[in-house]
Amino acid sequence: MILGVILAAGESRRFPGNKLLFKWKGKPVIRHTLENALKSKIDKIILVLGHDKDKIINVVKDLDDKIAYVYNPKYREGMSTSVKTGVKYAYEKYGEKIEGILITPGDTAWIPPEAYNMVIEEFLEKKPLIAVASYQGRRGHPIIFHRSLIPEIQEISEETRGLKKITKKYRLYTLVVEMPYPGVVLDIDTYNDLNRVKYMLKK
Repeated sequence: MILGVILAAGESRRFPGNKLLFKWKGKPVIRHTLENALKSKIDKIILVLGHDKDKIINVVKDLDDKIAYVYNPKYREGMSTSVKTGVKYAYEKYGEKIEGILITPGDTAWIPPEAYNMVIEEFLEKKPLIAVASYQGRRGHPIIFHRSLIPEIQEISEETRGLKKITKKYRLYTLVVEMPYPGVVLDIDTYNDLNRVKYMLKK
């Protein structure tokens, strides 16, 4: 079982308004992210909420019963708290059924279903500790962690740079899945990042 943890709790401090609610081609960014993930081989999705949680639920609530909504009361303390909230919920609900946990931020609206599937298929076939999508040698999202890493994920913090502590520790046990989709390295932190998205998608 591959569980997807999608992080949608942040405050988007560098973006004018909540970037997850920004409309790209007529739909909120978070809806694009979820629609693409739902079309992939992810078995269940855990959407971790915090800032503007009711507004986000309102724009995606009609999508699918494969989505579970989990609130992170500590979301202001950083992304690592949202990762831990989502992974804790996943393990408590599904336990040993989990093969891997796929993690991606909510603003990765440009990852196509095919990219999720490529990482999932490689992970299930080769069983690395970590599998990550890459475009032209640059690692991005999604990233899948083997279930054996769940205890270590539960110990991450902002002080140790969140998941980067784990990805650095296990860099020799990481399967990098190179793919032709620029969307795996695209997200938005500022409004100007939208220009980069438009440019990369035209290439």
